Amino acid sequence: MAINGKPWTRFSQQLLCSVLWAFGFFAVFCLSQRDAAAASALIVEPQLEGELSKDDVTLLRHTTESALKSQQLSLIPAGDLEATLSGEAQLQGCHTELCYERLGRLLDSQLVTRYRVKRGSGEGKAATAWKLSVEILDVEVGAMGAKLTEECAACTDKQAAEKLGDMVKRAVIECVARPRGGLEVRSEPSGAAVFVDGTELGITPYKRVTFAGSHKVVLRHVGFRSEQVDVVVEDGQKQKIERKLASGADPAPVIVMEKAPVYKKWWFWVALGGAAVVAAGVTAGVVIGTRSTPTTMDRTLPSNTFSFQF
Repeated sequence: MAINGKPWTRFSQQLLCSVLWAFGFFAVFCLSQRDAAAASALIVEPQLEGELSKDDVTLLRHTTESALKSQQLSLIPAGDLEATLSGEAQLQGCHTELCYERLGRLLDSQLVTRYRVKRGSGEGKAATAWKLSVEILDVEVGAMGAKLTEECAACTDKQAAEKLGDMVKRAVIECVARPRGGLEVRSEPSGAAVFVDGTELGITPYKRVTFAGSHKVVLRHVGFRSEQVDVVVEDGQKQKIERKLASGADPAPVIVMEKAPVYKKWWFWVALGGAAVVAAGVTAGVVIGTRSTPTTMDRTLPSNTFSFQF
């Protein structure tokens, strides 16, 4: 074979193949980096107690942001959160999992982070007692993926901030690495409220990602007896529940919990017109590409989400 009158040697063919392979590898690498950067985290208003100066508050916030960025997470700008809260008055001052999930969906964030800090009494920058807590909510699952609480008997402001940053990193890794599977619930009649471990997460027919492990699922429907089902969800597997509800009223409360107002339920906004934004499968840079998760409510997921079908 000849090109422009010159013989096309085997070496030339091998060289061209190598160039094409390298180009393809580079393209895939760039796409993976783009997808990794697509995972985002939202920091909600922290709970701060004790004698904290303005500099202390700024240092704690900066340390938390840096810790999240170190896990290849992009941050939702504080201004975006403020704008969203100004238009969602019912979410202001609300710190339930339902409200966090709502905020995460509105701002297209995969993780919602909140930290709590209590500083003991002390003079200036002198070492004192601190109590630190970090919570990470997985928006796709609709539940807390990690909760860490630690104390430091004698820490300076800088040491406390560093400890908080380390806790945030560990919490993100713990949340993202948690095994998860799929939960599908159907009822006759449909439209029953689905409570998973005491939190109302949707209505039947229900299909959603959930953390692997044991869960208590309760179905409630007006005019029918509630049913409670103990279910075990295996990692990477789907678990199906089908129940025919009996007409009547409950002889006694099935679960004891504070009923959330309807405006705090994520599916309420979905029913109003699909306003909720489907969260991407939770992926931080530390584990991107290492696991797969089921789809969420059968909606189309972003390209960086690995999923299996129910």
